[in-house]
Amino acid sequence: MAEPRGFFARLAVDKSRNDENLANCDMSNWYTLSKPPEKYAERFIKLHQPDEITLNWLERSRELSSKLLLQLWHLLAKAILSVFMTQTDVNGLLRRGSMFILSELQFQHLLLEGGLRESIKQSTYISILDIGAGDGEVTIRLVKAIRKIFPSSDTKLFATESSWIMRSRLSQKQICIMDDIKHIANVDFVSCLNVLDRCIDPYQILHDIYNVLAPNGRLLLALVLPYSHYVEKNSSHLPLKPLMEYWPTSQSVPIEKEIGYFFEALENVGFKILVWTKAPYLCEGDLKQSYYWLDDIVVICSK
Repeated sequence: MAEPRGFFARLAVDKSRNDENLANCDMSNWYTLSKPPEKYAERFIKLHQPDEITLNWLERSRELSSKLLLQLWHLLAKAILSVFMTQTDVNGLLRRGSMFILSELQFQHLLLEGGLRESIKQSTYISILDIGAGDGEVTIRLVKAIRKIFPSSDTKLFATESSWIMRSRLSQKQICIMDDIKHIANVDFVSCLNVLDRCIDPYQILHDIYNVLAPNGRLLLALVLPYSHYVEKNSSHLPLKPLMEYWPTSQSVPIEKEIGYFFEALENVGFKILVWTKAPYLCEGDLKQSYYWLDDIVVICSK
């Protein structure tokens, strides 16, 4: 069959092919790990299949990616704005690139397995801190899960975010933004989702989290593997010290070893691995395909 001629024709054919591959992929593999590291295997929680909320998010992403004029506008605006803005700021300004990790029900299941209900004894309110909250969509989903676990308690939500446009998105959702988490203490629940490989000093963040977390609090972390560190806001795009000591000398480490290195880094800071799972880190699609995903390791820790 002859290749299509013209820019739009090629785009349409390529997207059709890519979306067909997505339709035929086995989504259960998103949550499956063939060989968990032996030391942590008993603490692995398998989530099996995407639930209805996840499938609805995927369908919404398919619908958005099929809106040709919208996607062309995003393509043009991104090309212009990227000259003087970071990718995160561009996405925030265009209200695109929404992310998804777990549904409310999946978060709730993982948090219960991680002992969140038993760890929090307060009856008046539960303090929550989300580090690097982005546009707040994942934050809101997570908070809904916590409120289902504690239906009679109020929640006090704080967040940090370095992107100025994302901070405005958080303000629109009435989320209290903090410039320095050292100003709070004894936080019941801290989340830091897919931030450690995008910040300049991941160990400083981990130590700061340890210091603000309540003695019986819980930490929810997520990290994309294979590990690839990229700092958006400095010229070298390199961290002061990578989270994984082998990076960037080798990118061929098996995922089970990477998981072990990740957990050992957390333990060296002073955290205890309670439960963990593997999930897809989903991102809204574009003219090329309906959505994208990476493998995410999601872990619940205590001090």
